[in-house]
Amino acid sequence: MIPFVGAGVSKAVKFKNGKDAFINWKELLESFIPHINQVTKVDVIKALLNDNPIDYLEIADKIQKILSINYFNKVLNEAFDIDYNAIDKETYSLAKSIWNLNSNLIITTNYDKVLDRACEDENISNWDIESIHEQGNYLRDGASKPIVWNLHGHIDKTDNIILSTDKYNEFYTQDIEKSKYRASLTTLQTVISSNSLLFIGFSLDDEFVKNQINRTIDIFGGNSCEHYILIKKGTKVDTLNGNIKVIEYEEHGQPLIDKLNFLKPSPETLKPLPITNPVLEKEYTTRYLTTQPPKNENFIGRVDDLQTIETQLDYASIIYIVNGIGGVGKSELSCEYFHRNKHKYKSVAFMEFTKDTSSIEELFYVKFKEQFNLNEDSTLDSIIQKLQGLEEKNLLLLDNLESIEDFEKIKALNTNFDLLITTRRTDINAVHQLPLDTLNDADAKELFLSIYNEDQNIEDILEYLDNHPLFINLTTKSLQRGYIILEELRDEIENGNIYKIDSKDDKTFQQHLEDRFSKQFSKEENEELKELLQILSIFPSIEIDFKILEKSIGQDKLRVKLQKLVERGWLSKKENSYKLHQIIKLFIQTGYALEYEEITFVFDNIVNYINPDDATLIVSQLNVYIPITELFLNLYQHKKDNIQCELLDSITYLYYSLGQYDKSLAYQKQALNLRASLFGMNTKQIARSYYLLGVVYLTKNSLKLALDYQSKSLEIQEDILDNQDISLARSYDGIASIHSAMGAYSLSLINQNKAIRINEKNPTYSTPDLAISYTNLSTIYGSQGRLKNH
Repeated sequence: MIPFVGAGVSKAVKFKNGKDAFINWKELLESFIPHINQVTKVDVIKALLNDNPIDYLEIADKIQKILSINYFNKVLNEAFDIDYNAIDKETYSLAKSIWNLNSNLIITTNYDKVLDRACEDENISNWDIESIHEQGNYLRDGASKPIVWNLHGHIDKTDNIILSTDKYNEFYTQDIEKSKYRASLTTLQTVISSNSLLFIGFSLDDEFVKNQINRTIDIFGGNSCEHYILIKKGTKVDTLNGNIKVIEYEEHGQPLIDKLNFLKPSPETLKPLPITNPVLEKEYTTRYLTTQPPKNENFIGRVDDLQTIETQLDYASIIYIVNGIGGVGKSELSCEYFHRNKHKYKSVAFMEFTKDTSSIEELFYVKFKEQFNLNEDSTLDSIIQKLQGLEEKNLLLLDNLESIEDFEKIKALNTNFDLLITTRRTDINAVHQLPLDTLNDADAKELFLSIYNEDQNIEDILEYLDNHPLFINLTTKSLQRGYIILEELRDEIENGNIYKIDSKDDKTFQQHLEDRFSKQFSKEENEELKELLQILSIFPSIEIDFKILEKSIGQDKLRVKLQKLVERGWLSKKENSYKLHQIIKLFIQTGYALEYEEITFVFDNIVNYINPDDATLIVSQLNVYIPITELFLNLYQHKKDNIQCELLDSITYLYYSLGQYDKSLAYQKQALNLRASLFGMNTKQIARSYYLLGVVYLTKNSLKLALDYQSKSLEIQEDILDNQDISLARSYDGIASIHSAMGAYSLSLINQNKAIRINEKNPTYSTPDLAISYTNLSTIYGSQGRLKNH
């Protein structure tokens, strides 16, 4: 991202006496009035300065005609060639924050030396409109040292300053080849078409300034990238170029500087890249920030669409939206781009929004927690800043984005990331979009025949299916399995028993779904497969690894059954993962959902596996259980039983293991309330919730609350449990840890020894617990300075 700086940045600079060091456009032109001796002409100038909008160039033209060019330049020098020794250096803070954005090139329409003075690198250089040699080097090699490009000229060369209609129009021209500024205009065109600009210090209340910004983007190819402008909250932007996205700040001064500091990359600064047009492909040893999207080894069709995405993203770093109706292959196409092109990127990441994603903030936290060692206080802004600090060119694939607000939150990543986004929305404001429709005739036929190749003349069937890839897949799998035959399908179409699909008409779309799914489901003779399909419909519509399904469902020959569902067209399989499409999932849930009692065994399997008391669990492998468990809790929130309490314990542990302690506490307090209503207060179930709350509060270092909850848990357990129960040992362990954190080592030692005595009498059940107790005991002795015991 390259900063493009306006007069507001210089206007923030003050003398040591507190007065403004520089003047704006209007004040500059007013400064010429005392030098005009003819009263009538002074009146004309004053009248023009009171116009709305003000045409500054017209006024400058008139003043230049009244004064000699030498006198005009003399007044100009007096206005901008100030005594920089008298400047309050603290007021350079806004300009300095722009250099902190880590772009070695800053473009400005200002004539002064503010950006030069604010730069800490003494090797800084300046370009004006005729720095032909330097600009050629930049296009070839990039910027190795700081450069200020005074686009309209520099005060040290007043003859070259653009401050008249003729010079302005000659510079901002469509006919670049014939312009006297051709070299500079070509450089500017390349820079703008290959990079995002960040406009800073421009007042959109001034129509002249707004028109200048729009003209810059329109003429110099700025529509190939997203651009941004920092404006004060509440400013009207109705006539701003649609490719310039607004970033608001609360107030001038420190709030603006804070916003710039947020936008800057982290200390791992971005390395400058040579600008080429288009960007040359570079091979990387790719770093995977997240798990990769599943790869479809049998990807068919969409060749032209894939080429379009590759061409656009090869050309420049942009935001690219792939949108369209459900089931047309947005995800397939984008994942194919990811796998074919990941070698072009330094770092790549993939994330999928599902119906059960609670927020984009949580999704980013879960995806990047291990990569960046995030803690509970990490915000979406701080994660984005870490991502902005990654070197060179990177890729983020966001699948199934649903919220415009979420798009606005993450688009700032386009500073160093290509953003490839799939969505059903058509109202996201982005320049580069690929509206994905149903397949073209050739691709539709290729897909059909790749699954069912008994008849080449299937154009009538494809027309009926509206070339929709999901329906082609389901229909061909039905033909393959003998659920239907082509002649029967043709007869139904010809007799009007079924209607032609219109993918854009929800009514016919849903009608065909219900008809096709119902027939296929009812004709399935294998009851075990039907039941498995019903079980899978309670899981989120995401790629789920076989090992997760195996632990959760626990059926014999599960892999064989899943493969049969894949062959029948119900499931998709990629590598070792399976997914039930959201459309099919909703169909099953709506018409064929199992009773609650028929699926609780799945919950039992999960809570037995994700057991907060199991010290052998590898927490880094549990993240995928979060959307699964949260969906279960959401689907069956009306059920009030112990299994729901145990699911809440599991999700408590999952968020605890991720360091999201507030979420962990919220879920466990929900469990506590449910247990109180089901079992009463003086029960082992309530003691369980108190114990888990104590564990989380201890980790949060809320020691008084931790001790309070653990003491309540222990009091109940000592009253109702056998004195050798393993749960008692865990409570003693917990209280010992709290006392140790408080520095009360004697009390800690007493409780730790109680835990050890119980664990030693139950070695079969408590080997990991016993090991933890001995480790804790060693830590206590070490804290007391008893190194021999330690």
